[in-house]
Amino acid sequence: MGGEQAAKVLLQIEKASLKAKGEEIDEKAEKELLKTITDRYDAQTSPYYAASRLWVDAIIDPLETRKVISMGIEAANNAPIKEAYNPGIIQS
Repeated sequence: MGGEQAAKVLLQIEKASLKAKGEEIDEKAEKELLKTITDRYDAQTSPYYAASRLWVDAIIDPLETRKVISMGIEAANNAPIKEAYNPGIIQS
């Protein structure tokens, strides 16, 4: 979900909350609230925001993607297999 779509969902929730309290929101206030929500959402979906809160391990340079994936595969190849993988029953 993109920032604009998520902001619209959050705006609908906020409007419903205000309506439940008996408050009405005019069009100008609604636009300001949508802009505030969109700006906050866009800022918080930045990889730098996530990294600053230690939600991700690292931000890699796109040019280094192949190298990082190769290192991950190499690490996985050296991990011992302790038990057989059992996906269970797959139904379609």
